[in-house]
Amino acid sequence: MAAEAASAASRADAAEGANAPDHAPRLRRFALATLWLALLFNIALAWVNAHIVAINGSVVTAVQGLVMGLALAAGLLRRRGGWRRWTVLLIAACLAWLLLSVVRQSLELKFLGDAVLIPAFALLGTCLGRRELVRWLLAAQLLISLIAAWELAVPKSFAATFNVTAYYVNTRGIEAETFWSGEGEGLFLNVERPSGRNLFASSGLNRATSVFLEPVSLGNWTIVVLIVLVTLWGRIGWGTRATLVLSDLFLVVACDGRFALVCAFGILLGVPFGRWGPRLWPLVYLPVLVATLFALRAAELLPRGGDTFAGRLRKGVDYLGRLEVADVFGGQSSANIYANADAGWAYLIQSQSLFGFLAFWLLVVLMARERTAELRAFVNATAIYVALCMPISYSFLSIKTVAPIFALYGCLIAVARRSIAPSGLVGLPIRAAAPRGQAPRVGPALAAFGGG
Repeated sequence: MAAEAASAASRADAAEGANAPDHAPRLRRFALATLWLALLFNIALAWVNAHIVAINGSVVTAVQGLVMGLALAAGLLRRRGGWRRWTVLLIAACLAWLLLSVVRQSLELKFLGDAVLIPAFALLGTCLGRRELVRWLLAAQLLISLIAAWELAVPKSFAATFNVTAYYVNTRGIEAETFWSGEGEGLFLNVERPSGRNLFASSGLNRATSVFLEPVSLGNWTIVVLIVLVTLWGRIGWGTRATLVLSDLFLVVACDGRFALVCAFGILLGVPFGRWGPRLWPLVYLPVLVATLFALRAAELLPRGGDTFAGRLRKGVDYLGRLEVADVFGGQSSANIYANADAGWAYLIQSQSLFGFLAFWLLVVLMARERTAELRAFVNATAIYVALCMPISYSFLSIKTVAPIFALYGCLIAVARRSIAPSGLVGLPIRAAAPRGQAPRVGPALAAFGGG
């Protein structure tokens, strides 16, 4: 039976890739290059803006659109396991955006980009193997750590090289007066908190931003690395583990990441239970968090204002509580939507409607129907990260973190599907018709358990 199962799995692999072009190695290199572009295009544009020509927001939008297009091209050319479900999601996201655009009577490309990011990089991930993603992550982590160390050691040199202030003034329309103008003039506006650093407060260091140019995204990156570690721990060598863990601790301190610390604690507590708990258990993370925060607000245990993590949570709950009918159904104007950008869940509901918000959460938790240990760990860790990020920021929709997280999601689903039969349009198994007069062939799943 084991031999029959292996043979069936091989046939499934062959059927799955029968229509794919025979240039997989080139597509893998293309996919990795696209991941690098997603990670580094902002810092590259900042350098161009500082030394060659002024960059405006349209250029940034165009480059990000190009990166998503390259990711889609890689996945659709490769057409590896699970690509159909991501393609269906892509089409549904585009149709939903068109419908909401009609309701708003305006076309907002940013909202389309938010919806397309996930299927684009999940499709890209289907081109890659776990080992390739870990190698890419290790190289990216070392580069990010090196640039962060340079920024902390010589902030004037980093600021002169990239002039982050000018880049965000030109591309985001932020007023120059809102940026910090201390020793590190030319850095991002919140590299120094009003109350100072939380970690190593006496060091006098600003908060590092590295290739992301602002500290929040660097903190989120440390969670990306942690998600990969808890998902693929058994497949990563000790040297790579030690390098990723130690460099991640350095980056958390470098960016003074409050959210990163809270989220890491939640992931390390939640993932071990999630491996053995019910498959649908991660669905409860977000509703339980919402209910808990509203209860804390009602009991006046969440303080108003102030540059504290609790204060940010209170602001997020207040934003969510003020949503009106027009917000829930995606009928608000773009200006009002961006006004709530500090609260990720309010931004997502207003930009994608309540239905889009729920679809996003269900996508995070339910897209992986394959029940491997790696997918269980990944879904639990990612659900905790997204749920905790939603009250305080919409940075969980940033290309800087979506690219590696959902590339890994696409990769893990593709790997899991290599041992099962070909699937239909939405990923459900299908059975090929047997020739007349011949008994139907036993599927690989049944063969593995002695069916026949």
